[in-house]
Amino acid sequence: MIRTYKIDENYQTVRVFDEIKKGDISLVPFNEKRHSGIQAESNRRNKELRLVGVLKHKKDVKYRVSKTDYPGYSAVYCIK
Repeated sequence: MIRTYKIDENYQTVRVFDEIKKGDISLVPFNEKRHSGIQAESNRRNKELRLVGVLKHKKDVKYRVSKTDYPGYSAVYCIK
């Protein structure tokens, strides 16, 4: 399922990751600073999953972020 978020006073990057499920794509309007924050949260969550043992290898990821797949949006993918 593809979900598009609006940026308003209720937007939180952490909530985007909390609501995403396996196979979903979340689209957030692109802004360079916001995109950097989304990438940082993705890296943080993948790191925590490695420490817990859910992810086995360094290149094994659950969340992936792209700014080129959907022009004008930062795309967050939940792979596993």
